[in-house]
Amino acid sequence: MVDSRQQERIMKIEIDDPGKPVAEKHLSNFERKIGATLPIEYRQFLLKFNGGLPSPDSVDIEGMPESPTDVQEFFGIGASAESSDLSWNKETFSDRIPAQMLPIACDSGGNLFCLSLANEDSGKVIYVDLQFIGEHKQQVTFYEVAENFNAFLDKIKEEE
Repeated sequence: MVDSRQQERIMKIEIDDPGKPVAEKHLSNFERKIGATLPIEYRQFLLKFNGGLPSPDSVDIEGMPESPTDVQEFFGIGASAESSDLSWNKETFSDRIPAQMLPIACDSGGNLFCLSLANEDSGKVIYVDLQFIGEHKQQVTFYEVAENFNAFLDKIKEEE
């Protein structure tokens, strides 16, 4: 169930094209698969929307030269488009991001917003800038976006 403060945050943004409804058992199975428990506010978001396209979609990222960026899409469980699926993104980017990070969204440049599932940073939202520095080389830079998923939702706004 979505608590009232979470509902207010979600009401600040619209989620277009949400994913197919996901049940609590699907979330539990996903957590078992990744070997981590999702923060409650993110679980609530998945239960309500299971991914989708936010509007507005702009977010400032402190310290990032190209800030702001957009949140093009939130990933979901069992998404019909492979590139929109949480499991697919976790597996696809496993060689570029730490194991304790879960890709939960992307921007229009293909960079990621990840949820930290590590002990001391658990719940933080991290922006992962995947810059190509050569034909086959990639430089990965991490920027903390928010202390938790709710704070991340609070930062999403209209582009100025």
